[in-house]
Amino acid sequence: MILEIKYLRTFIVLLGLSFKQAIVAQEGSYEISVPRLQESVKIDGVLNEEVWNSAASFSNFSQVEPKSFAKPSQKTEVRVFSTNSALYIGVKCFDTEPDKILAKERRRDNPGRGDDRVRIGFDTFGRGINYYYFGVAGGGGKSDGVVKAGGRPDLTWDTIWDCDTSLDSEGWYVELEIPFRSLAFDKNSSVWGFNVEREIRRNNEKLRWASPTRLRSMWTLQGLGKLKGLNDLKKGIGLDLRPTLLTRYRSRDGSDSDFDLEPSFDAFYRITPSLTATMTWQTDFAETDVDERQVNTTRFPLFFPEKRAFFLEDAEKFGFGGISRSPLPFHSRTIGLDSNGNRVPIRLGSKITGKEGKWNIGLLGVGLEETTELDSDEVYVGRVSYDIFDESSVGGIFTLGDPRSNEEADTMGVDFELKDSSFINDNIGIFRGWAMRTDTEKGSDMGWGLTAMYPNKPVWGRITVQKMGDDLDPAAGFLRRPGIYELWSFISYETYPKTDLINEIDFDLQTHIDTDLDLNALTEEIELETEIEFTSGDFLEMSIRRERELFDKDFEIFDDIIVSEGDYDYWRANAQLGTAQSRGVYGSIGSDLGLTDYLDGKRYGANGKIGWHPSSSLSMELGGNFRWYELKDGEFETIIVDGSIRFTPTKKIALTTRVQFDTVSNELGVNSRLRWMMNPASDIYLVFNQGFRRFDDRFDRTLTEGVVKAGWTFRF
Repeated sequence: MILEIKYLRTFIVLLGLSFKQAIVAQEGSYEISVPRLQESVKIDGVLNEEVWNSAASFSNFSQVEPKSFAKPSQKTEVRVFSTNSALYIGVKCFDTEPDKILAKERRRDNPGRGDDRVRIGFDTFGRGINYYYFGVAGGGGKSDGVVKAGGRPDLTWDTIWDCDTSLDSEGWYVELEIPFRSLAFDKNSSVWGFNVEREIRRNNEKLRWASPTRLRSMWTLQGLGKLKGLNDLKKGIGLDLRPTLLTRYRSRDGSDSDFDLEPSFDAFYRITPSLTATMTWQTDFAETDVDERQVNTTRFPLFFPEKRAFFLEDAEKFGFGGISRSPLPFHSRTIGLDSNGNRVPIRLGSKITGKEGKWNIGLLGVGLEETTELDSDEVYVGRVSYDIFDESSVGGIFTLGDPRSNEEADTMGVDFELKDSSFINDNIGIFRGWAMRTDTEKGSDMGWGLTAMYPNKPVWGRITVQKMGDDLDPAAGFLRRPGIYELWSFISYETYPKTDLINEIDFDLQTHIDTDLDLNALTEEIELETEIEFTSGDFLEMSIRRERELFDKDFEIFDDIIVSEGDYDYWRANAQLGTAQSRGVYGSIGSDLGLTDYLDGKRYGANGKIGWHPSSSLSMELGGNFRWYELKDGEFETIIVDGSIRFTPTKKIALTTRVQFDTVSNELGVNSRLRWMMNPASDIYLVFNQGFRRFDDRFDRTLTEGVVKAGWTFRF
C-alpha cells in the first residue's frame, strides 16, 4: 500500500511538472488599467456611445478547448471603464458566420448550454478564495453567482446589475453595468482578479483571456488577470430599501379558503464596502422556485437545497469545514419550514455578513411566528473565521434554537482550512478539518472530520473521513446518519484525445464506506465511471457500481413491503446517452440495470428527457425517472414525471409552468410563475399553484393558490 501511494505521488509530480512547463511557457502578463470616466452608457447591447472609445481594450484571447493556447476561430474584443459608482464592460464577439450564432436563451440563471455565451469573473479581494461570476447568453439571458475556488458557480446568488445583447452582420455584442455597491470588495486595494471567457457553441470552442488552458477552469482562481485602478469607489450611502406588497388567495381541499394582503419590507446597508447588514420583516417567499420532486426509498432523510433569496444572500459566509451536505451545523432550509415542508411565517430576520480586515463574518437572527404545531421561536447563528497565511483560515460557528420543534438546542463548532496554490508544481492542495458539539434534549455528542484535496486537472482527488456520534443532532442543520464513521474518496483523471470526434474523456473512481462506532461495516459503495464528451457537445456516461448494505433491523421500503434485516451485496451498471442543447431538439436516455439481485429481489431503472427550444421565446422539457422493484415481500414502482414550458416574449418577461408527479406521494403539482423585471432591482410576480392527489382512477384537488407580489428597490 505504501509503495502504491509512493508511485501515485511520483506520477502526480511528473504530470504537474510537464503541465506546469506548458503553462509557464505560454502564459503572459494580463493586466488592464481601468480608466475612470465621468460619462456612463445606456445598457442596450449596442456599443455605439463615444465613451467606449476611451475605454481600455484587449483582444488577446486564446483557445481553451478544443486545443489550449491555439488561435481562436473568431476574434473577441473587450472594453472596460468605470465611473465613480459602476464598472462597465463591453464585449464584441465577432463572427464570420453570424447566421450560425446560437442566441435563444433569455432565462435568468440558466447555465446556457445551448447558447453562445460570455463569462466574466472578479476576485475582489485578491486571495484566490472566492469569485463573483457573471454570465450572458447570446439571447440575453443573464446569470450571476458566487464561486468558491475549485467549485462550480452557485447560481442561487443574485445581485443588482444590468446587461443586454445585440446581433448584427459582424457578430454579437454584450454590454454590462455592475454597480460597485452590488459587490463586496477590499476598500484598501485597487486591484481585482479578473478573467473573461467566450464560448462558441456550434464549435464547442472555448476562448479565454488569462490562463487559456483546459488544465485550469474559470473556477480554480489561478492565473487570473488583473484590473487596476479600482480605487476610491463610491457606493453612495450604501442603503437599499425594498417594500413589497403581496396578495394571496388560497383554498385547500376545495373547502376552506382565505384571502390575505401582506406587506413586507427588506433593507440592505453596506456598513463598509465589504460588510453588509440585512433586515427583513414579514418576508414571504411565494416567488421561490418549487423543489425538484424526490422519492425516498432509503432509511435516511433527503436533502433539499436552499432557494429563498434572503438566505441565499452571502450564504457562503456561513459555510463550515467545507461540508456540502452532512453533517451541516447550519442549513437555512430548516428555518421557515417545518419538518413536513409547511410554511412557518418569519416575523423578522436580520443578518450581518461580509469581511472586515482578516475577519470573515456571518451573523443571523430570525424570529418565527406561532403555528398550529410550533410555538413562536427565535433562531440565532454566528459564523466567524480569520484569514491566516495567504489563502488559509481558522474559524468557528454556533447555532441557538431548534426551528422545527419546541425544544431547546445548540451547536458549536471549530474548523480550519489550509490551502496552498503552489503545492506540487503550482497546483492546489487543500487540507481541512472540523469538530462540532451539539446539545439537545435527547443528549450531547460530538463529531469531527478531516479532508485532503488535490483539485486540479488532469488529476482531481479528494479523501474525507468523518465521525458522527450517536446523539449528534445539529437541530438547525442537516445530518444524514448519526452514530457512524464515514469515509469518502474520489479520484478523477481527464484525457484529451487528439481527434475531431472526442473532446474529453473522464475516468472517475469513487468509494463511500459507513461503519458503526466499533468499525463494523454498515454501507459500502464503490463506483467506476467513464464519461465521454464529444466535440458536438453530446455525451456518453457508463458506470459500474458495487453496493453493500447491512440492515440491523427490518426496513419498510414501501407500503407494507418489508426488507428483512440482513447483509445485502449487489452490483449495478448504468449508462446515459445525451445530446447537446445546442441542437434545438435535445434529450437523454439512461438505464440502471442490476447485474445481481437487489436486496432480497430485483430492481430495474430507466430515465429520459426530451427538450425543444425552437426560438428565443419558447422552450419546453419533459423528463421521467422510472424504477421497478420486485422484492420478496411484493412489487412496486416509483415514477417521477417532470415537465415544463417556458415562454419569454422579451428579456424582461418570463412565464414558466412546471408540472411534477410521483407515484409514492401520488401528488401532482402545477406551478406557474410570471416574472416581469421592470428594472434590474424591481420585479412583479404572478404565481399560481395547484395540487392534486390521486385516488384510484381520479385526481382530487388539494390546493389552489394565487399570488401577486410586487417589490420595488430604492437605492441611496
